[in-house]
Amino acid sequence: MKQLLILLLFSSFLTTGFTTEIKEQVNKLPNVIIIYADDMGWGDVGYHGVDNILTPNIDKLAQSGIYFTQGYVSSSICSPSRCGLLTGVYQQRFSSGQNNRDNDPHIALFRKQSQISEILKPAGYYSGIIGKWHLGEDETLRPNKRGWDEFYGFLGGSHSFFKATKKYTKNLDFRPIYRNNEIVDYEGYATEVFTAEAIDFLKRNHPEKTGNPFCLYVAYNAVHFPWEVPDKYIQRVSFIKNQNRRLFAGMVLAMDDGIGQIINALDEEGLSDNTIVIFISDNGSPRGQLGDMSSTGPFRGWKGDCLEGGTRIPYIIKWPGQIEAGSKYDKPVINLDIVPTIASFIGLKNMEKYNFDGENILPYIKGEIDSEKTPHENLFWKRGNDWAIRNGDWKLVVEYQKDNRDPMLFNLSNDIGERNDLAGEFPEKAKELKIIYDKWMNSLPNLK
Repeated sequence: MKQLLILLLFSSFLTTGFTTEIKEQVNKLPNVIIIYADDMGWGDVGYHGVDNILTPNIDKLAQSGIYFTQGYVSSSICSPSRCGLLTGVYQQRFSSGQNNRDNDPHIALFRKQSQISEILKPAGYYSGIIGKWHLGEDETLRPNKRGWDEFYGFLGGSHSFFKATKKYTKNLDFRPIYRNNEIVDYEGYATEVFTAEAIDFLKRNHPEKTGNPFCLYVAYNAVHFPWEVPDKYIQRVSFIKNQNRRLFAGMVLAMDDGIGQIINALDEEGLSDNTIVIFISDNGSPRGQLGDMSSTGPFRGWKGDCLEGGTRIPYIIKWPGQIEAGSKYDKPVINLDIVPTIASFIGLKNMEKYNFDGENILPYIKGEIDSEKTPHENLFWKRGNDWAIRNGDWKLVVEYQKDNRDPMLFNLSNDIGERNDLAGEFPEKAKELKIIYDKWMNSLPNLK
């Protein structure tokens, strides 16, 4: 009996030790959640000092991590911005830099261009995308063919928040909802449905259950057109007098609630301490008939522009153990930096084969690199005939080149609103930036 007791105790010790070892191994690599808002401008979050919007959970995320005062995206429109985010490479190197056309399912993120799901897979990451894809509708170009293990959402650029058909119709906003490659029934409000799917994903794929870290990309279609929201959210922002802004704020609040629920689920599952949470918007606020509903803050321009209003957006990273809570970073960063930063941290080998344009920004954030240095000497934007380059505080911009306007030169250190064109006063600086931009253009393939 005594020998049996000793044997049982020894067995229990081995099992406990083995379980602890497994947990330590599983917890070694961080989980990743990237939350990508749609058409949310710099002036559409509370932590930027905006008082006619409610984003308590996004604000809390900023307080628990780091927010970037000069956070950019590589494009001011949906599809190219997503290309840049998921690859870490300027989308002009493998795509046209324009939105995918809904009537051409073969226009897409090129298959030869690796994206985060494929890049992290050798490290054992299990990946999922929920929400908006917008990177190719042909069967060969869909998420499950691009390294994503799970997909729930829609393939195109916009979608009704309340309705989906099981067949394609003339109304593309009612296009089907997919679970992986299968069209499925749909009911509910898209923002809430996508939130529930995200929570289900992280619970089912808890690393202690699967033995693998996960990468989850939550691509909300909020707050993109069509502007639809249940009345319960409108009631919570009834203090906003402008009807259009109130509608928009209700949609924002639904997404903010969802983000809070995802963060709470991480806490409940014991995953918060080893999960990187990233929040970015894909581009600036849209303009149009309801242009007063969203805000680019102090910046000039809107979605679709190479001006600051089109490309400077909310940008937050929460990374326990690596990034100090409640901090901010004032140097320019871009969505291209996300993939190389994560890949560098997990020790991915042969990173040079990906030819990242983005940088590993973690050493800059942590002060391991001289604070006077910035991750990027230059940043570039191009959409059709419009383009821009930022070099330090200087920015050269061409907007609506069809009007044969000369490039405009701004110094963002004292003119963030891009109101004072200095091209006439500093022609040599304008020429210098144009030479740098032309060199970048010449490095791009001749894509049609």
